[in-house]
Amino acid sequence: MHTFIQILRSGMLGGLVLLLLGCGPDQQELPWRQVQLAEVKLRVDFPCEPEVGRTKVDFGMGDGPVLVSMMGCDAVDSTYALSDWVLEDASRADEALAFWQAAALTKLKAVDGKNSKSGAPFIPDGAMALSRSIQATVEGEGPSGWVMTTHGVWFARQEGDSARIIHAVIYSPKPNHEVAQRFFGSLVLE
Repeated sequence: MHTFIQILRSGMLGGLVLLLLGCGPDQQELPWRQVQLAEVKLRVDFPCEPEVGRTKVDFGMGDGPVLVSMMGCDAVDSTYALSDWVLEDASRADEALAFWQAAALTKLKAVDGKNSKSGAPFIPDGAMALSRSIQATVEGEGPSGWVMTTHGVWFARQEGDSARIIHAVIYSPKPNHEVAQRFFGSLVLE
C-alpha cells in the first residue's frame, strides 16, 4: 500500500509518482469487491482493499484549495483511486472538471483502445450532463524515464446548489482497457 499513501501524503493529483509493485495475481484474477461511499452516495468495485484520506488541492480555479477526499489501493502493478470534492456553485461544475483534467492530463498522449476512446463522454446515470464528463487513457514519462499509463474518468453530480466533482483513475505501466472498463463500469451513483 506504499504507493497510494505516498500519493495521499504528497497532496498531488496530477503528475503522480507511481512505484510499480510488479507482483500479485494476473489481471483476470483480481479480487473485485464492492465499496460504498456513503458521503458521495456512490458504489464502486475495487480490486484491493482501499485506504482513505483527505488533502487540500488548489486546481487553479481562483477559489484557493479545496478539501479532496481520496480512496485508493494497489493491485498487481497498478494503483486504483477515486477522488471527490464539493464545489459550492453547481453552475461551475464543467469548469471544475476542465481544471482537474488540465492538472491530470498535461503533456500526455492519448492511447485509445478498441472500445475506449480518449475524450469520449462518460456520464453515469444520475450524473450531470456536462461536456467535460469524459474518459481518457493517456501515456507519459514517469520518474527515471519509465512509461506510465493513466486511465481516468471525470464526472459530477448535482447536490442542491452544489456539485460533487468525481474522478476515478488507474495508474499502470501499460494500457489495460478491459480492466479500466471493469473499474469504471462499476461506478454507480445512488
